[in-house]
Amino acid sequence: MIYSHIFLHLMVKTTLKVEGMMCEKCVARVESALGAVEGVKSVKADHKKGTAVVESDVKLDDETLVMAVLDEGFKAKIKRGLF
Repeated sequence: MIYSHIFLHLMVKTTLKVEGMMCEKCVARVESALGAVEGVKSVKADHKKGTAVVESDVKLDDETLVMAVLDEGFKAKIKRGLF
């Protein structure tokens, strides 16, 4: 008997509201800082929207993500609900 196993792997998305990103260089700094956090699989920051979306395999510590951005000189908080 042949069994076919399909595993659905869901990514956890965390959106941060980031203040102070004014250009693509700022975006690169935020993406680099968040990308260095253990467990982060991808990051997409947008200076026009003032957001950064982090994808990971597991739920990451919100404070760790916020501190990574703060260490680069930007204000950040986890985006919950409508802003």
